[in-house]
Amino acid sequence: MEETRTKPPLRAAPIIRLSRFVLKYKFRIMAGLFLSLMVSITNLFSLTIFIPIFNALGETEKVELFPLGASELHKYEKYQQGEELPVFDSINARWTGFKVYSNEWVEDKTPREAIFSLCLLVLPIYFLKIIGLSLSLYFIGTAGTYAIRDIRNKLYSKLNRMGLDYFEQGRTGIIMSRVINDVQLVGRSLSIEFQEAVVNLFYIITHLIILALISWEMLLAILLVVPILIAPVNKFALKIRRAAMGQQERLAEMGGHVQEIISGIRVIRAFSMEKFEQMRFNIINHRLFRNTFKGHYYHQVGPAITEFVATLVVVIFLGWGAYEISHGELSRGMFFGFFFILIFIMRPMKQVSIMVNLLGASSAAAERIFEILDEKPRLTEAENPIRFGGVRDTIQFDNVSFRYPGSDYDALKSVNVSVEAGQTVSIVGSSGAGKSTFIDLLPRFYDPTGGRILVDGKDLKEFRLNDLRERIGIVTQSVFLFNATLRDNITLGRVDIPEEEVVRAARAAHAHKFISALHDGYDTLVGERGVMLSGGQRQRIAIARAILHNPPVLIFDEATSALDNESEKMVQEAINTLLKGRTVFIVAHRLSTVTRSDRILVMDQGRIVETGDHRTLLEKGGIYRRLYEMQFTVS
Repeated sequence: MEETRTKPPLRAAPIIRLSRFVLKYKFRIMAGLFLSLMVSITNLFSLTIFIPIFNALGETEKVELFPLGASELHKYEKYQQGEELPVFDSINARWTGFKVYSNEWVEDKTPREAIFSLCLLVLPIYFLKIIGLSLSLYFIGTAGTYAIRDIRNKLYSKLNRMGLDYFEQGRTGIIMSRVINDVQLVGRSLSIEFQEAVVNLFYIITHLIILALISWEMLLAILLVVPILIAPVNKFALKIRRAAMGQQERLAEMGGHVQEIISGIRVIRAFSMEKFEQMRFNIINHRLFRNTFKGHYYHQVGPAITEFVATLVVVIFLGWGAYEISHGELSRGMFFGFFFILIFIMRPMKQVSIMVNLLGASSAAAERIFEILDEKPRLTEAENPIRFGGVRDTIQFDNVSFRYPGSDYDALKSVNVSVEAGQTVSIVGSSGAGKSTFIDLLPRFYDPTGGRILVDGKDLKEFRLNDLRERIGIVTQSVFLFNATLRDNITLGRVDIPEEEVVRAARAAHAHKFISALHDGYDTLVGERGVMLSGGQRQRIAIARAILHNPPVLIFDEATSALDNESEKMVQEAINTLLKGRTVFIVAHRLSTVTRSDRILVMDQGRIVETGDHRTLLEKGGIYRRLYEMQFTVS
């Protein structure tokens, strides 16, 4: 029965899920929050200190830093006598107490001395603010960057566990865009911008409290008017989110297209497809241009609207403040203190508006990241897997069928065959017969959609996946070499292998001679995908890998089909060296490579239609004989 990919269950909002990565570093976050609060309080002190300075300016006799009204003093006396007051009046009474203490502190000072003393307080306050801001940036910033590191690691680990079907169905450029572009966009929100948002929020909260203490009536009026005026900004935030999602999708589309162009440049040149590919690129590029322009336009217009609203509020406030001063309801210092604090928090409000916009874009990017993290791999390991040490008895295909995801027909149909340990089995057939699918099931690149594969009587799914793949060596027609040294490509990153073992494997694969002729020998960089080597040389490096890792089971998937006669002869000699004492499967297009096999399986339309050795199959006069005659023109 065909296995279908189930839809991932509903998850928490992307931003909430991202926060879980950050909260792993609770100490850094808590320290950063405390320091951000300290920054906000010290900034508040640095601003409110101008209230008594403005009140003292112009005075010639007794200095009164905070003028006190009769009603205010009456409530303060009630508070001191222990009478129960409403919550807001109780808070105001404490604020009045601070004013009384400040007035008593400068009672015996001249106006000049009072102003000079107040100015001296500004420097240490700003010094504390700078220290707090720097440490806050360090703690919250590092927590965010650590979280991004963890997300990248988790993404990479998840991609490592995904089956081949996931990569075959998704374009490489799109997957790369998720890991690089989307994570980078999310990273901005979790590091520096996160720290700035925290500080700005504390600025707004603490400074609004002081504004309420100075004149709650004016603050209430401002808070009632601003939400009405700021409504258009919320609409722009939604537009920015949509534009950002479109922009990231177009970037992924362009990345996939460029990667495809680079990979297929030989075909493009050979068939003069430059104009066609240019047209495709122009279409994608124009889509990206439109999404990028929309994102940038909305990103700039949103804050501009916020700034216009702020200016409108300030103008209204100035008119109201002038009226209050003229009627003696508000002192000159209190008015300017309210004004300076109000002007100051306009910038944090604007920054929070920008942060909300960025949060929308980050949420869209996070959704795409979690699409990968929530993807369920088709291949799963047993709860208590057993070790795989090789084949002692048989490998058995028991009524095995397989259908590729999205396909309407089975690539393998009810395959039944048993292979004894130590046998060399060749698999032949026309293109599309199911040869490569057959051998892809052995290392569990895919699982059968019907039937099962048994090794010594145990289901292949019961073995540890890493053990299974470590003990099955594969040499394919298209050898992938990393952009590293020849030594690294033979050892595949294992640093515990002695040099003499590497040389021995290369000699057995007939690769040592051409490696030694290179200027840097085994330290020669082979270039991307091994472009510095010929096809035959790459094949011999792949065989050297297999010899070095000494697997008990070997698979050769048309390993010599793309080679010239001389290269094929050398590679075939290396293969013959490797066959001894192993269970070997050879997928072959050239039948000259299978004549010595213990057994030949002939496949047609997903079924095994003939089986036997070379001579027996020729005598049968079936499909194998027809394929043989087509290649060697034997009647």
